[in-house]
Amino acid sequence: MLEALGFSVRVDHKVLSRAGTEVEIDVLGEKIVGDIKFIVYASCKNWDKPVEIGVVREELGRIHQMLLTPHVRVLVANSLTDSARREAIADGFVPIEIGEKVHEVNAEKAYLKVYEKLNKLFTGVAPKWMQDLAEKVKKIAEEIKRIGEELEKARGTYKF
Repeated sequence: MLEALGFSVRVDHKVLSRAGTEVEIDVLGEKIVGDIKFIVYASCKNWDKPVEIGVVREELGRIHQMLLTPHVRVLVANSLTDSARREAIADGFVPIEIGEKVHEVNAEKAYLKVYEKLNKLFTGVAPKWMQDLAEKVKKIAEEIKRIGEELEKARGTYKF
């Protein structure tokens, strides 16, 4: 999903800690923005049960151990307890709750949920004129899709 937003991505990646040991990261996304390497840290908890506050604190500890500092911290889970959600937000995480454990049959739905949340986050920090332009492009794309569907129907009705 981060690749779809233009990031280079590493999964189950190990980085050095401040103590010289290795810290494993579920997903590390990097994107060059001007002269800055913009870093996204993502932790994925595809569990049957809700993520509890202790897990959020462990993730924060993991981030503080890392030599590099991510600009965005993402925690993706089936669900979080209320206290874990509050803690995650207070600690600067973007919590994304899928609402169910992800399997092959619902993976696309989960992907879209994560994509929409992060896309909204990234476009939300863009200047207003850029947000307006993105909205216009989205509406035009939807109209082009609708026209394409109408043409497909017409092609099936009329033999050319």
